[in-house]
Amino acid sequence: MADFDTADERGEELETLQSIYPELILDQRHPFAATIDLEVAPTKPLPVSFDDETTVHRLSYLPPLHIEIILQDGYPAERPPSVQLSTSWLNPMLLKRLEKEAVIQWDEYGGMQMLFSYISYLQEAAEGAFGLSDQCAQEPLLLPQYLKGDLLDYDEKMGREKFEKETFDCGVCLEPKKGSTCYRLKKCGHVFCKACLQDGYNSCIKEGDVNNVKCMDPDCGKSSGQKKERLLSPKELLQIPLDVETVKRFANLKRKKKMEADKSLVWCPREWCQGAMRTEKYPKITDVSQMDDSEPEDDVPAEPAAEDEKKPRGAMNIDRLVICEDCTLAFCRLCLASWHGNFQWCQSREPSELTKEDQQSLNFISQNTTPCPTCSIPAQKSYGCNHMTCFQCKSHFCYLCGAWLTPSDPYKHFNNPNNKGCYMRLMDLDTGDEANGGVQFGGARGAEQQAAFWEREAMRIQMEEIGDDSR
Repeated sequence: MADFDTADERGEELETLQSIYPELILDQRHPFAATIDLEVAPTKPLPVSFDDETTVHRLSYLPPLHIEIILQDGYPAERPPSVQLSTSWLNPMLLKRLEKEAVIQWDEYGGMQMLFSYISYLQEAAEGAFGLSDQCAQEPLLLPQYLKGDLLDYDEKMGREKFEKETFDCGVCLEPKKGSTCYRLKKCGHVFCKACLQDGYNSCIKEGDVNNVKCMDPDCGKSSGQKKERLLSPKELLQIPLDVETVKRFANLKRKKKMEADKSLVWCPREWCQGAMRTEKYPKITDVSQMDDSEPEDDVPAEPAAEDEKKPRGAMNIDRLVICEDCTLAFCRLCLASWHGNFQWCQSREPSELTKEDQQSLNFISQNTTPCPTCSIPAQKSYGCNHMTCFQCKSHFCYLCGAWLTPSDPYKHFNNPNNKGCYMRLMDLDTGDEANGGVQFGGARGAEQQAAFWEREAMRIQMEEIGDDSR
């Protein structure tokens, strides 16, 4: 503290003021100058929007009001205090009006000490955001875009600091916890300790119960008449915090649930894919940390438009072309066949139905390939021995019967006399099986081979009987 002459009223007033406001800083270069930053925390959050956007942000904390005070010679009897106010977000005209209030109060006090009264006036004005709360009852305060980052960061920082200093009773474990170990849910404001939130939400997401990733207060939303409790956003789950991979699973499960309830979507006809069609309505999730908190969590998928239902089946409609978001197959949304162009007539069919081309492809695969016993990926040999290694899962298996082989000794299978179907047949079809002739297979492929043989035999016998009857 500066060494003031106790007989000087200016020094006495600044000393008294500092005892009331410890944050008051006395200027060592000027014996009767001081600065103070007043906290601006409106009683009601101030609605604010920024240029070129419609989003309204409700700020509970705003950058402080910086006050510079200089008591010139003649204060308080002859001259008012010199006051200069500054802050990044208030209009300069409003700041000038607040500065003039110091002179008005000095006149009202009749040349007496009035700094405490003036600072108290500014504190009360800050609780109402200097009159802006009333003005913004209908329309939010419009501020320049360049202030957005600083104001939002400051509001979040101050809110977190205030929150961490308080003590709360967790709504789950019912124990008092410091704010630094708790989290306040954004939509409802209920407070729980982070450990309880993490245990509960991790369990729900692991079990696929995404509908329970919501506020854990059983009465949340009931008093306000809210019909459906809203789920937490992925962005908020990361702030609790939950593991990124867990949050990704939650976001994808929630997206899948919405898509499955949307009757306007079609799914890839490939059985091994079953991916959804590409759509802007449900974009693929790439970064959960950037998913908007304002996203509607429980929106109901729209029903297909009545006009779409009235469109004639097989009409030349460009909307028939859709692309699978997973395997990129281009197919027709009506007949579910590979894309055939807009000028070919087709009719709708169920996803479980196979087209003629699909059935032929499936028959060829079952009759001319051996599936991996681990992942079922079909394999067709072009040359070499019958010891196969799956290109996808790296499993070792026998090409003749589809049996799984021991990786450390795969050739034991072909040397075992008990394996009658494969014994001493390691090099069968060494040039490929495109023309296998009478080569016998085992396993699933052998069953297909036998079925095809007896189907041909049945047809031959039937034709012979028809020929005998005609004679």
